Amino acid sequence: MAEPFGIVSGAIGIASVFTACVDCFEYVQFGRHFGRDFQTSQLALDCARLRLTRWGESVDIYHDPNLGQPHTSAKEIQLAENLLLQILALFADTESISQKYQAKAKAGEDLTAYVPGDMDPKLVALDNKMKSFAIQRQKKAPFLKLTSWALYHKSTLENLLEKIVSFLYEIEKLFPAPRAQTALAQQEAAAMGDQQSLKLIEDAATGVDSLLQDAARRAIAGHQYSNITFAGTGLAGDTYGSDWKNGAIGAAHKYDGIKVEEGGKGLLGNKYGGKDFFDD
Repeated sequence: MAEPFGIVSGAIGIASVFTACVDCFEYVQFGRHFGRDFQTSQLALDCARLRLTRWGESVDIYHDPNLGQPHTSAKEIQLAENLLLQILALFADTESISQKYQAKAKAGEDLTAYVPGDMDPKLVALDNKMKSFAIQRQKKAPFLKLTSWALYHKSTLENLLEKIVSFLYEIEKLFPAPRAQTALAQQEAAAMGDQQSLKLIEDAATGVDSLLQDAARRAIAGHQYSNITFAGTGLAGDTYGSDWKNGAIGAAHKYDGIKVEEGGKGLLGNKYGGKDFFDD
């Protein structure tokens, strides 16, 4: 996988390095050693990619040269780019490990990789939704043209994810956008489907994507409201604009001690699309 090192010498810019990083997630497959665990392993990898693209979206990486910070220095941009390049190098290392394993494999050993058709339909749906979010946020055409490679040991995946997460943490700390990232994570969770799907996402995101894990947990729990009085117009809970295009799901909301006074107006719960609540 010579491309990451070509990127270093080519100095093509942080947006293109970001695109290349997102591309690399697509090339990782899982060997038969993973057994049925390959499905949850795939979702964990999806969570890491979603976290990366969420950061890129939140700092407007394709359009804002300052990455959301008005006083960004060239040195800080370079630091962020270097962190992304280190993620690319991680993928290069895993490909090298895969190739070495294949070269030393015993005769007759099954080196084939699982394919999406081997996954349970519900997990395929989740995998597709998470990939769809990532693709929507990838504003440039795929940068790398690579063949896929398989991971054959869980330890290799664990090492890959651990290091990717550490680099993402550093990038997010360097160019923080917590409010935007939280809102995006909530949108992702709302689009995942039923509570069983949300639970799968919550588990897969453990140790990989705390924002998505928390958003899935909150969506499962639903909202709880108590001792609220609406004297004028008020909103408690989630609401999305009229351009909302995804689904939304959550447990039943719980209400206790809600009072709407004469002339008051209140919304408790979720609203998705249509006329804005405050337009009346």
